[in-house]
Amino acid sequence: MVIFDTSIIVDASRSKPDAIDLIESYSGKEKIAITVISKYEMLRGATEHDASFVSQLLEKFVIYDFEDCAVREVVEAYKKLAQKGRMINELDLIIAGIALANNETLITKDRDFLNFESEKIIVIK
Repeated sequence: MVIFDTSIIVDASRSKPDAIDLIESYSGKEKIAITVISKYEMLRGATEHDASFVSQLLEKFVIYDFEDCAVREVVEAYKKLAQKGRMINELDLIIAGIALANNETLITKDRDFLNFESEKIIVIK
């Protein structure tokens, strides 16, 4: 299974072909997922007009929660990034921690994720 970051889901919700093709390329082979953080970000940013569409889009994904195993991963990542002076947005840090704690690959467009230096995080153009 792969986890898509909010950046990919936002593009898909805006009908951007690259994001839709990317999601479809994985959904044909395996289950696809997002984190509860991405679900929150999507619903928070949806207008009243788009809320139903966004909810339907999110139903296509397995949703990983922010559980204790992820908390440990997030804290460890936070300390490593802080020590290197390479902090990123807190919600992105949690998304990465959830993916890493569950040994899943995270796919994102957000270049801040390069700070993790992990083979399990794929940053696309």
